Amino acid sequence: MRRTIASRLGFGALFLTLALGPAAAQQPPVAPAMSPPPSASEMQVARELVQVNGEANSFVGVMQNLVDGAALAFVQTNPDLAPQLRDVAVALRPEFEKRQSEIVDMLALAYANHFTEDELKQALAFFKSPVGQKLVSDRPAIVQQAVQSIQQWGVKINAEAMERVRAEMKKRGYDL
Repeated sequence: MRRTIASRLGFGALFLTLALGPAAAQQPPVAPAMSPPPSASEMQVARELVQVNGEANSFVGVMQNLVDGAALAFVQTNPDLAPQLRDVAVALRPEFEKRQSEIVDMLALAYANHFTEDELKQALAFFKSPVGQKLVSDRPAIVQQAVQSIQQWGVKINAEAMERVRAEMKKRGYDL
């Protein structure tokens, strides 16, 4: 197989890199397995896939956040210019919003580098199916429910761990 499962890119890592900003972006990229560049046809199917599966929509607002973040970086050294910097950021947003398609292209390239054209077409067919469309439409609620459950679980585990640490420290003569 031209592209292996082991080399598939996790988009969570990509999103985390964008969220963490320049420090995370300085990490060296993971090199994809050496394979021929994707064909125009593969890229076309991959672009459609990232639109239909909802991933392209996951990055709506990224450009605004990047432009606003750039302006805010200057507020730290020039706090009196905050209103003017905000106005400049708002004025520049449309210019950068035009580059949103670059994100779609990067997502599509990652898919095209890790899936064959036939696999991309199969994934696209799934996401166009009623179940695939339901997955896309229900994903935000599913993720929200999972995150809330994980947060509650984390609080419980933290409390248990604190009790265990307290008990172990007490055995060693320390009363926490």
